[in-house]
Amino acid sequence: MLRYAVGMRGALMALLAASFLWVAPVGAQPSPEAILADLKISEADKQRVLKGELVSAVIPEVSERDLSNSFVFLVKATTPEELAKQLVEGKLTANDPQVKSFGVLRGEGSPADMSLLTLPEAQEKAFAKAKRGSALNLAASEITAFNAAGGERAAVLRTLQEVLLGRYRAYRDGGLTSIAPYERGGSITDVSGDLRKATESFTVMKKYLPAFHAMVLDYPKAMAPNARERFFWAIYDVNGTPTYVLTHVMTVNDGAGRAFVTRQYYVSQGYNAEQAEGGFLPVQGGTMVIYAAHAFTDQVAGMGGSMKRGIGRRVMAEKLREMFEANRKRIER
Repeated sequence: MLRYAVGMRGALMALLAASFLWVAPVGAQPSPEAILADLKISEADKQRVLKGELVSAVIPEVSERDLSNSFVFLVKATTPEELAKQLVEGKLTANDPQVKSFGVLRGEGSPADMSLLTLPEAQEKAFAKAKRGSALNLAASEITAFNAAGGERAAVLRTLQEVLLGRYRAYRDGGLTSIAPYERGGSITDVSGDLRKATESFTVMKKYLPAFHAMVLDYPKAMAPNARERFFWAIYDVNGTPTYVLTHVMTVNDGAGRAFVTRQYYVSQGYNAEQAEGGFLPVQGGTMVIYAAHAFTDQVAGMGGSMKRGIGRRVMAEKLREMFEANRKRIER
């Protein structure tokens, strides 16, 4: 069915795990009740959060392609932030069983950074025969480049490397404004617009973590001095289909808070893009974790989209809850 959800696993596990391992800094602290009010949490659910339960929050879907979910929970600050460090370094992504191959992109990037990139025969043929409106997520110029490879294996693999490196360099230099849209045959899918709207919609981040919010929205122009970032490419096994993904991870200290974002700004097929943000706010008695994720897929757009989005949200919510509980049990051992 909706294949986007499994592509989130490594990033979401890292964010949820990191929330338990951050020591809340000393400083001005908002009350848990104020944060929950800003998230429009009901009175009954506020009590659940204060008891340590994970509760869903309501965030708007920003397009007909959007499947969104948000959670809030309260935890006690415990040990240092080693898992947060691992998130930036990619160790948790590397340990994700759905990641079949993985690498770090540094500086301008080079083919050497993609030495582990593989191209199975079925995917090779799909890329070589790419066309507008196909299952692949490609710009018009990228489709032309793959067609020009002539179906020769080494040439197709080299073109895939060039496409991924080109998208990485464009995003690294220009952020959201430099993400090429996907050609759908008579229409385009605007990944940049969807990711921008997702960032803008998380208004609680803007209130409590304004420097981080500005950085995510206007990267790379608004980079905070203490921000850390990493870029990765990975091949995910999405229901048996190799899916090529480019990911940007950032962390930053923002006043007394800490925040993380994982942005999949290119996905080769199955879904369009994804963004997950987590904010860690020191409050009396612990740390309030606010979290929002948007996954964009054309599979829920158009006729019947409302029903499909409802199903997709339930699937995503259940997966997030399962990951949260699994991480809590592992850390509390």
